[in-house]
Amino acid sequence: MEQIKIIFFLLASFFGIEESKIAADKNTVTVYPKDHKIEIVQEHLFTIIQTEKDTALTLAQWEQLVNWKENKLPWAKELENFTNKDVTIENNEGTIAPRISFNYTDENDLRALGIWYDKEKNQYSINNVPREHTTSENGKLEGNYWIFDGGSTFSFTNEAFVDLPNEYKKLKLPITEISKD
Repeated sequence: MEQIKIIFFLLASFFGIEESKIAADKNTVTVYPKDHKIEIVQEHLFTIIQTEKDTALTLAQWEQLVNWKENKLPWAKELENFTNKDVTIENNEGTIAPRISFNYTDENDLRALGIWYDKEKNQYSINNVPREHTTSENGKLEGNYWIFDGGSTFSFTNEAFVDLPNEYKKLKLPITEISKD
């Protein structure tokens, strides 16, 4: 089994930043096989603040990520085969939603994201990790895998922090609060 280092709900993982402090309560991954494009939308960004150091680290990471082009922040090594990589961070009435997109040339490149392609069946699949609360309107859950038709656009949503322990829920702070000047 390959180790997956790009974690959809950690914004900094797309840039290979270790110890990411910024997570998303919900993320939706959409794959457009005909266009060879992937789009990830993260919603309800938050951080867990336990110390002043956590606040400083989160603010520093947020500044790096928001200004990724100006900072010439390199993308994660695992994404080197992808092209047209982009992140836009939308702020709609205090709700921050990063939209990450890129293109791939070969379906096997998707393995870096934990998406496998079976050419014979023309199907994509991902592991079902129960604690990530994955859902999909156009995928089928078969055993430990979500299966998607390779001939059409498909998407899945993860909500990995639904079962966050109460002691961490108390420390959870929306990024909109931490990033205020």
